[in-house]
Amino acid sequence: MSEPLVTALAGITIACRDPDILVSMFTDVLGWGVVSDTPLDPAVSASWGVATAPEDRCIILAATGANRGMIRVVPGPDRIATARLRARWAGVEILVARDLDALYEKLVALPAFRSIHVPTDSDWSEYGSNIHRAFIGIGPGGTHLAFTMAVTKPLGRDFPATEAGVGYVFDVPLLTDDYARATQFYRGTLGMIAFLESRFTEKPWHDLWGIAKGSPVNLDILKGDAGGTGLGGIELQGYEPGVVDQAPARRDRLDGGTSIVTYTTGDIDRAYAAISSDPTATVLGEPTAFETAPYHGGRAFCAMGPGGERLEVCERLWR
Repeated sequence: MSEPLVTALAGITIACRDPDILVSMFTDVLGWGVVSDTPLDPAVSASWGVATAPEDRCIILAATGANRGMIRVVPGPDRIATARLRARWAGVEILVARDLDALYEKLVALPAFRSIHVPTDSDWSEYGSNIHRAFIGIGPGGTHLAFTMAVTKPLGRDFPATEAGVGYVFDVPLLTDDYARATQFYRGTLGMIAFLESRFTEKPWHDLWGIAKGSPVNLDILKGDAGGTGLGGIELQGYEPGVVDQAPARRDRLDGGTSIVTYTTGDIDRAYAAISSDPTATVLGEPTAFETAPYHGGRAFCAMGPGGERLEVCERLWR
């Protein structure tokens, strides 16, 4: 592939049993705003391969000043994991500009948030990245929520920036025990570019996630056709079989927690043709124009990737 078929991380869909709790966390604690709150369009959910009930809502949230990395909240099952690391879309990573430790204290005071790791500095300089400070927890829907603030700048490139105290989703972890097949799809079929590649067999990653020393981990951050670090990345994580949970993907039901990742494209027909021709992917419908938010007349389609993860591709950023 000569150039990536996707551009920006428009948004992430989170499914949970009580969307109002998640919305309250993002608006009251993180300072995000509600872009829209409408009935969930049955035609949209059908494009994901799932049915919807008449009372189901679709709530779009965005960080202050952000036009991407939004979150769409819909009703669905909570994610029940059988291991600490969750297969497919494992959660979201949210950019923080300041006061990360104070944010942590606010979140751990909420019954809906369970801390996995306290704020800690991590040095990724040897892999071409930077020192950053982050914490991780589980929020409504059973989705992993990671919050990251830069301590230093990466050498030769910028770290994502935000004008808000708590910014947009800038990274989405994709976990797999078939790293080769996932790499072929995202870097081969979609042409995404790796701006960070790392391989390791011991701490600190292994200590953080309780992985046995010596077990190999592949971690690449992939971007679309934008410059620098792109406009939102996929953190592709490859593990040995048995390390991530074995909760099966279902074509007729969304994963609980982070269930769909949506990227924009400059050529939706070309992207559709490429994904349709990949035998490791399952296209769930043709590019279709949807009048409801967040598409407002733009076309989109959804597919299941090699691990059963749902990837949506749309013509324009959400609004």
